[in-house]
Amino acid sequence: MSHRLDSLLARLMTRRDALIRSLRHRSRLANLMDALDRLIQLSRLQGALDLRCLLSGEWALDHPPAPPSEAVYHVVLEGTCWLKFRGQEDVRIAAGDIVMLPRGDAHVLQGVESSDQIMPREMQSQFNGAVTVRTNCSSGAATLDLLCGRFNYAANALLIDVLPDIVKMSFARDDVPDLTRMVGMMRRESAEAEPGAHSIVSALSTALFTMLLRAHLAQQPSKTDVLALLAHPRLGASIIAMLERPAEKWTIEMLAQQSAMSRATYARAFGALTNDSPMTLLTRIRMQLAGTLLVRTTKSIAEIADDVGYQSESAFSKKFKDTYGAGPGAYRQARLA
Repeated sequence: MSHRLDSLLARLMTRRDALIRSLRHRSRLANLMDALDRLIQLSRLQGALDLRCLLSGEWALDHPPAPPSEAVYHVVLEGTCWLKFRGQEDVRIAAGDIVMLPRGDAHVLQGVESSDQIMPREMQSQFNGAVTVRTNCSSGAATLDLLCGRFNYAANALLIDVLPDIVKMSFARDDVPDLTRMVGMMRRESAEAEPGAHSIVSALSTALFTMLLRAHLAQQPSKTDVLALLAHPRLGASIIAMLERPAEKWTIEMLAQQSAMSRATYARAFGALTNDSPMTLLTRIRMQLAGTLLVRTTKSIAEIADDVGYQSESAFSKKFKDTYGAGPGAYRQARLA
């Protein structure tokens, strides 16, 4: 009887420990998602779907560098083409692929049947009520169906800074059904162009960034940046604290306490994942929040300085100008003009 009881208690303890580990994992995952949402909000991201390209034969589309704080993306619905960069290896993209260039680098899209000395056919463009349709198909079916858009974001956005130069993802995989459905909706709305379609594809384009980011992080987890810090089982708590309470008078010791670590251990672990010090990262978070408050609220500069942890308006203004190249007042005026 005693042996049976001991065995039962042992099984119950094992299940209890497994449940505790599961709950802790879910809690960390929920915290990570909340922090990621906060980073996306600080980025002030806004998407737009600009073009649907229907192409065949020999063709090439030259994309100059995008303006500052603008990413570009391409979604291949049908067909195959080349994505070319000067001095880099060509990237082949095919039906089911999404590519995003977070920093909007100059590039060329070119048909697989095209040569570098092609004489491309004349392009025709027409706005259909949802997007501009660009085509070189005067007759016959297109061999490439492509959506082209952009993501605008806040200057010095932390979330954009940590992304690679090219983010490539398949939306046709079984493990990303939400991304598959979203692209399907964008395709349908851009083609049918029913009333309100332009607003719908703009909203879907904004959501596409988050879906693409989620799929990218699941496939290629970050190892050395703010996202890696957030995912760390102990360091993540201090990053979440910075995001939630940027006005707090944080010190290294206080942040280490959030992570249940000593000051020295915290500093070493932090430095192993990023070149930024904790205080440098805190300043970047504060400046991003300040930029958002300047654009999206009518708060005074003094109030915003206090909201992001500065008791002195002049100290805040100096740091803000060092970060963005313009003082808070000029920054607000330029973006609201």
